[in-house]
Amino acid sequence: MKKIVPDPPSFTLQDTAPSDQQLLDRAAADRALNYYFPDPKPDRPVVTALYSIPDGVNLEAALAQASELLRCAGATASEAGNGLDGAARDRVLSIAYLLELAKAYVDKSLDGVTTH
Repeated sequence: MKKIVPDPPSFTLQDTAPSDQQLLDRAAADRALNYYFPDPKPDRPVVTALYSIPDGVNLEAALAQASELLRCAGATASEAGNGLDGAARDRVLSIAYLLELAKAYVDKSLDGVTTH
């Protein structure tokens, strides 16, 4: 049994080229998609950063600076907690404890760094 298969239609180059209306529709669809589905995390320019750490800073100096910052933050939290009572005092002093723990880890890392 022979099956009758028609010849495929012949297209010219002008038939396959998108029309102006199709291009406008595609542009409108792209704008709508960009509006309703923006990038999940837009790139943040570096110039808006409050502080900038130089690329050439060495590990020892960075750890020493982090240790001092954690020490200051822990002292501030301890002082703030002394003036409070109840659950608020517990929360502030737990922050001071976490800062002291982080400082201990930084200091331990600093001990392992070979000095120049």
